Amino acid sequence: MKSMPAGYIIEELRRLDKTYRALLQRSLRDFGVTPGETAVLLFLLVNAPRFDTASDIARSKGLSKALVARSVESLVRRGWISVQRDGRDRRVQHLALSEQSRPAVARMAAVQEKYMRALGRGIAPGELEAAFDVLARLVQNAHALTPEEETPNEP
Repeated sequence: MKSMPAGYIIEELRRLDKTYRALLQRSLRDFGVTPGETAVLLFLLVNAPRFDTASDIARSKGLSKALVARSVESLVRRGWISVQRDGRDRRVQHLALSEQSRPAVARMAAVQEKYMRALGRGIAPGELEAAFDVLARLVQNAHALTPEEETPNEP
């Protein structure tokens, strides 16, 4: 297979992400969830409790702290996430998905699973695993190029 230019690959990875976010948003339409709220829910689904603060979300997703704060406030009002102050640093608030978010989060997990199956269609399991291993190393290398305060936390 011929090598592809880095710019092309980066743009296609963005397309994968854009398609994924659009599928998630469409699947949550009847829940009345905004894209910002979807980002918060998805982040907590994937990363909590290891990373579970609004700052973690803003840094990882590249979202403004104001947008994340508005989304968190809305989800707290709806009862979809809970907030607990850190025992060592009262300024830090840990976020957690609540029981009320379970139907939406279950739908998000189903969309993730379906999307990954669709992406892997026609690819042997060993090849897919190797591709994910390489992608994980590419992400790790990209993290090494990013200043510490901007490094995403997501795996």
